[in-house]
Amino acid sequence: MSEKNIFCYVMVAPALLVTLLLGIYPMIRNTIMSFQSHDLLSAQDDGVNWVGFQNYREIIADDRFMQTIMQTVIFTVLAIAIVVTMGLFLSQVINAKFRGRSVLRTLVFVPWFAPPVVASVIWMWLLNANVSPINALLMDWGIIDRKIRFLTDSTTWGPFSMPMMSIIAVRVWNGLPFVVIFLLAGLQSIPNSLYEAAEIDGAGMWSKFRHVTMPMLRPVLLVLLALLFMGGFGHFEMNYVMTGGGPRNLTNVLAVWTYQEGFQFLRFDKAAAASGIILAMTSVVAALYIWAQSKDFRK
Repeated sequence: MSEKNIFCYVMVAPALLVTLLLGIYPMIRNTIMSFQSHDLLSAQDDGVNWVGFQNYREIIADDRFMQTIMQTVIFTVLAIAIVVTMGLFLSQVINAKFRGRSVLRTLVFVPWFAPPVVASVIWMWLLNANVSPINALLMDWGIIDRKIRFLTDSTTWGPFSMPMMSIIAVRVWNGLPFVVIFLLAGLQSIPNSLYEAAEIDGAGMWSKFRHVTMPMLRPVLLVLLALLFMGGFGHFEMNYVMTGGGPRNLTNVLAVWTYQEGFQFLRFDKAAAASGIILAMTSVVAALYIWAQSKDFRK
C-alpha cells in the first residue's frame, strides 16, 4: 500500500468513525430492539424478551398507524411535487439575466436562514386563527367572511384537510431554497450552444425546456428527488412543532408517531418497529436511485 493511499485512509477515518458511531450502530441497535419486547413501564418486571415480528404486526394492525403511513406518503409526494415544480420555474427565472435578479435571489433564499423549528413557531403565529394576519388580510379583501382555522380545522376531504395543506405549504416554503440552488447549479452547467442550436432549428421556449433543459437536468433531478424523498419520509420538526400530529391525527407522520410511541407512551419496541419501516421506505428510494444511475451508466 502506497503512502498516498495510507494518507487517504487516515483522512477518511474520522468521518467513517463518526458515521459508524452515530449512524450505523444506532441503526443496528434500533433494528434489534424492534424484534424485542421493550416496554419501559414493564421492562423492570418482565425484562426484555425476543418477540420476533410481533411489534411489526401490532403496529400494522393499528388503524392510527396505517393512517399515519398514508399521510406520510401524501405529505411527501405533494410537498415534493409542488416544491420541484416551483423550483424548476424559479431556478430558470433566476438563471436569466435581468435587472433586479439579485433581489429576487435574496427573497427566494430567505427561508433557508430560518431553522425549521424557528420557522415552525413563526408560522404557528401566522396561521393561528385568532391572530392570523393572513386571515385579517383575506377578510379585508372580501375573499372570506369568517376566519380560517388553518391548523385546527378537522374537516376532511378524503385524505386531505386544512391542517395538512397548511403544513405542506410551510414545508414547501422551507425547502424551496435548497431545491432552487440544486437546480440552478444544474442549469448553469448546461452549455448555451445547445439552446442556440435549438433556436436555429426553430424551437420555442417550451420545446427548449422539454428537449434540452429536462434531459440535461435528469442526473441532477434524480439526486434531488432521492434526497427529498428520503428526507420527507423521515421528516419530523414542522409536523411535531406546529400540530403535534393533530387534530385527530390528521397531520401525523411516521417520525412524529415514532416519537410519541417512544417518549410519550414509553413503548420503545413499537417506536423501533416504526423506525424500521421508515428505514425500509428510504432504502427503497435509495435502491431505485442506484438502479436508475446504473441504468444510465449502462447506456
